[in-house]
Amino acid sequence: MGSSTSDPKDIAIVVVQGSFHTPRAYQKLTDGLEHQGYATFQPELPSCSNTDDADFPSKTLHDDSTVVKSVVERLVNDEGKKVFVVMHSYGGLVGSNAIPKELSFKYRKSAGLSGGVIHLLYIAAFVLDERQSVLGTFGESPNNDVKDDGRFFLKGGASLLYNDLSDDEAAAWESRLIPQSHAVQKSEIEVTAYKYIPSTYMICENDKAAPPQYQEMFAGAAGAKIIKLAAGHMPMLSQPDALVEKVVEAVKEAGAELE
Repeated sequence: MGSSTSDPKDIAIVVVQGSFHTPRAYQKLTDGLEHQGYATFQPELPSCSNTDDADFPSKTLHDDSTVVKSVVERLVNDEGKKVFVVMHSYGGLVGSNAIPKELSFKYRKSAGLSGGVIHLLYIAAFVLDERQSVLGTFGESPNNDVKDDGRFFLKGGASLLYNDLSDDEAAAWESRLIPQSHAVQKSEIEVTAYKYIPSTYMICENDKAAPPQYQEMFAGAAGAKIIKLAAGHMPMLSQPDALVEKVVEAVKEAGAELE
């Protein structure tokens, strides 16, 4: 393997978070990846930040994707980085929708350009096709508490998201959950990056929020290689070391495939 693909300094990892959380929930993951030598970036999603702003309910999945695309563009165009995108839960929709073919490594290499997105890693993540939305595909989840002001909350977060944490830890993280703009549920997918960028799908086998049979379906839709972890929906909290190990292994495999 050449140094260009084995050297962490040449690869940037972009982490796209799921719903209802702040970046704090992903800190052990990003810290662990950085400890392994990888520059890691987690864009702040408009639909999961500044929740008290008057215009917060207007934020859509496309606002989130625009922020992620901007970070990837900078890494690829300005720094010539090979980018590995990690997407969790709702972040699977955001990340897939954020990366046009022109930012893929394969496309850029064919055009004589350096850098590009080399691989997508979905972690218990949603995958939809063009013109599909969460609401249009699945309907309103009974776990959603939709408010009149355009915000929605998750019901039963402790049991759905943190079933493999201790009761005290689950309660603490449940208390930190934030609302999301309900407009993201209605946003239709415009870009499907998994159709031209190789992908891996990590099935969280003990997930109560996104049951494994749905994850199998999403992995199949993406045509992704499947890996598994015996964890709930938030392995970055319950099994951070194992998750970091799995991500690093996937990054190295993706790099090797470029040779």
